[in-house]
Amino acid sequence: MKVSVRIFGNLTTALGRKHVLELDKGATVRALSNRLAESAGFKRQGYLGNYRVGGDDLAILVNGRNIQLLDGVETMLQDGDEVVILPPIAGG
Repeated sequence: MKVSVRIFGNLTTALGRKHVLELDKGATVRALSNRLAESAGFKRQGYLGNYRVGGDDLAILVNGRNIQLLDGVETMLQDGDEVVILPPIAGG
């Protein structure tokens, strides 16, 4: 399945601004963030740069809904979903 990702703030330096990722069916936000971290060379699991994924460090939206209101990092993604990642300095 394909998921589009938009990234804002200082994470764009390491991750870029836009991605279309091919993920396995049933992938979660955790799997997506791990894929992004790996492609950027980040070593710490559960983090994008200095920001903890799934905590208060980042606002992550799936189709406009904050994952904190869904199933957190275990939120399952569907084909065609749009994920937005906002660090605090970019409004997250």
